[in-house]
Amino acid sequence: IYQKRLHPDVTEKKMVWIGRVTVVVSMLLAVVIAPLMGIDKKGGFQYIQEYTGFVSPGILAMFLLGFFWKKTTSSAAMFATIGGLVFSIILKFLPTMMDLSFLAPIGFAHDNGSGVYEIPFLDRMFIVFWLVVAGMVLLSTVFARGKVKALIVDTKLFKVDGAFALGSAVICVALATIYGMWW
Repeated sequence: IYQKRLHPDVTEKKMVWIGRVTVVVSMLLAVVIAPLMGIDKKGGFQYIQEYTGFVSPGILAMFLLGFFWKKTTSSAAMFATIGGLVFSIILKFLPTMMDLSFLAPIGFAHDNGSGVYEIPFLDRMFIVFWLVVAGMVLLSTVFARGKVKALIVDTKLFKVDGAFALGSAVICVALATIYGMWW
């Protein structure tokens, strides 16, 4: 942004300096903002995982069905992207709208300490994934009769150079050996 919009003739040295300043300022902002967002109560990693979980079930469903089920349509993929996010938001805020204590005996809800039963984020991701898969199958089979255009993939795109394949094999064997010796 800086080089393209503000100073197109900036030197490489100045760009490195601006990058360093940007990192320091970003870190300071993160330290100041984190407690306001509640990150300090759960821990940063869990916080990031929980909010990544808003989009990952839909994306996983889209890729799995897109790769392994030829009837998947582009509208089903769009549903996976948007529907996964919407389902995640609904399930996140569902405890404020209704009592989910009936899910506790089967392990899909827990008391957050204030008498409100919440769905843990991993369980929420599991539920959203299957809702999205069901929606994608419904969209691809019921609403797209005869409209599916198969994607033609050129197999030449997946051919690798012999040196690359050999190098990959050497690295895999080395990693397996290292893990086998020190695990």
